[in-house]
Amino acid sequence: MSKSKLPIYIDGVFHLYKIANTDDLYPKQMLIDTHVDICFQELSVFDKLKYELSSVGAEITGKLRIPQYKDITSDCVLKIGNVYHRVYNAAHFTNNEGYRQTDITMEKWTGSTEVIGNEQE
Repeated sequence: MSKSKLPIYIDGVFHLYKIANTDDLYPKQMLIDTHVDICFQELSVFDKLKYELSSVGAEITGKLRIPQYKDITSDCVLKIGNVYHRVYNAAHFTNNEGYRQTDITMEKWTGSTEVIGNEQE
């Protein structure tokens, strides 16, 4: 009987927001509180990836791995501590041990941090 290695997500927790635009004459970008917190494993970001993505204007701030959560898209913002990061890319996959995971590449969030809904404490 072979043993599988369970994924471990102990590097931190982020709070998940969705990006929304108001219906005003001059729409304003705001965050919708999803009331979801997810534990993550921090991954290394290599200089080559940072360089390649900076050439298209993306300022990569990090990479995370979480249990698979398909609701995370590039229309999401993650709050880690007091810092906001936009999801640049989310890749959903099944690892070699058969566990479903999501890798998230984050970029600097420069939009509003005004939130619709109350943040879960």
